[in-house]
Amino acid sequence: MNWSPNSIFYTCIAKYTTILAEFNPNNSSDLTDLANKCLEKTPAFHSVFSHTVHNRTYMFFINDPFVYFGIFDHSLDKHNCLLFLKNVEQVFSGMIEFDKLSSGTMNPSSHCLQRELSPVFRQLVGAKWEMNSKDGSDEDDGISSRCRCVWDKQVMVVLCMDVVVCVSLFVIWLWVCDGFRCVAD
Repeated sequence: MNWSPNSIFYTCIAKYTTILAEFNPNNSSDLTDLANKCLEKTPAFHSVFSHTVHNRTYMFFINDPFVYFGIFDHSLDKHNCLLFLKNVEQVFSGMIEFDKLSSGTMNPSSHCLQRELSPVFRQLVGAKWEMNSKDGSDEDDGISSRCRCVWDKQVMVVLCMDVVVCVSLFVIWLWVCDGFRCVAD
């Protein structure tokens, strides 16, 4: 895996559009403003969304009501960007589960969990992660093969319905024209 801590320009955890904590290694207010604009336009009906422009990959990992957002170097493949955001989500969910953050997640204010989550971000950025079969491409392959199977079944149903409609119209045409007499005349 081609991994460098410098590949992560910015990442944050937000509840809807309120940033609870962020990792901004260069303390760039431009990136924070950009993140706020991106969070305002979080794509609806998606669990994962990414877009690459100007050598940067912008990725959302959405687990309602929380949004995990990151700005990455384009050289870091999207799979690794998603893996990083999933790791952030796992740690964050674990902290909520153990009731370490419950007060900050109910009615959050901007950056209310920054102090608790700053060390978590630093640790995750410094770590080199490996693929688990539980969280990795095996799961993604299973999902895509299931989607492919469902899609194949839907195509077969549509084709069968198409054949039934065409045969029915042909039979009606033969009945109205008394066989092939319409063609012969």
